[in-house]
Amino acid sequence: MQFNLKHISNGAAGPLTGVCTSYVSPYPDLLNIEIRHKGPVMRILVSGAGIAGPTLAWFLAKTGAHIDIVEKSNSLLSNGHAVDFKGSATTVVKKMGLLDEINQSSTSEMGTRFIGSNGRPFATFSAQAGKWEGQSASLTSNIEILRGDLVAILYKATKDHPNIKYHFGTTVKEVISNNQDSVKVELSNGDVKEFDLLVAADGQWSRIRRQYFPPECVKVLDMGMYSAYWTIPRLKSDDDWWNIYVALGSRADKPKT
Repeated sequence: MQFNLKHISNGAAGPLTGVCTSYVSPYPDLLNIEIRHKGPVMRILVSGAGIAGPTLAWFLAKTGAHIDIVEKSNSLLSNGHAVDFKGSATTVVKKMGLLDEINQSSTSEMGTRFIGSNGRPFATFSAQAGKWEGQSASLTSNIEILRGDLVAILYKATKDHPNIKYHFGTTVKEVISNNQDSVKVELSNGDVKEFDLLVAADGQWSRIRRQYFPPECVKVLDMGMYSAYWTIPRLKSDDDWWNIYVALGSRADKPKT
């Protein structure tokens, strides 16, 4: 599949003949990604220095594009839940040469167990469990890393690239215009700049998407579910399994170590 950047960004790429080519196989491990660009050097602004933004910047920089990444936090955010790698996600980090480093920071979780009211497991799914449609049957992947650790690895892989610049404590305040020539934005520091492409990689509460896309395309569907996460010291009795206990009243306890 070929996508002209002008089309996927509603004109942000302007007259530049930037082409993103993706060959997607039905088998995730055979996924191939190729990004080609013809013409002047592209200037790209990415909002969000989490996971998607730096990963995209790494691939775009290989085309010779110049990428600015703005992040509203003053530093990398180390919080967040665990991230499992399966299928095409594994292929991407292999292409980036980061798989070994990610493995070294893996949580080493052995799998998932459902616990009964007696405190004993009644269903166990190893991270190496049988495959279903090419994916592990377990809720746990054999490659799992904390979000903060993954963010740090991606930042390390991109921060010294001559074509990538990070701007912490900075956000896109407003998209001023988006036409056939460029997308013009005002940043939170007062700077007004023009780019060929603006990428919103700033999470589900993205201000850019709320401002730029129709309301029906940016909405939150409340499923009536609430989750609370916190960190407690590891006990001697803890193991390396993700133990899930489902209680009456639609409650669940899911300690991860």
